[in-house]
Amino acid sequence: MGIALSGCVTSEPVAGPLSGEFEAKNATALLQNVNSLGLKCWIKSGDKAFRGLALVPELDTRSGSPRILIVQKGKSQGLPQMVIEANGKPVKLQTYGPLTASPLSTRINSDIIAWNTGKDRC
Repeated sequence: MGIALSGCVTSEPVAGPLSGEFEAKNATALLQNVNSLGLKCWIKSGDKAFRGLALVPELDTRSGSPRILIVQKGKSQGLPQMVIEANGKPVKLQTYGPLTASPLSTRINSDIIAWNTGKDRC
């Protein structure tokens, strides 16, 4: 399931994998924004939906695309539950992994869209 995000944002949350273009300086800047707000709003807020999860940013990559891994807390070397990856110009973002098939993907997708279209609150 894909969604075009340049200039048009749907108000209805999208479940499943997220794929679309965002207006951003570059992929790393977009993911830094997601990481900062994700830590604040998902992990450190005590949100029950994210209990047991952690964010692992891999933004300084020499090969491949910058990405953020959502992993089980304490298992940063384990299989990611979700990968949020961005690349290119215009910046294309996509998510994949087991969490995209869960109800939590609606919340994650909605937050990513909101945070990268001007909102900076939880």
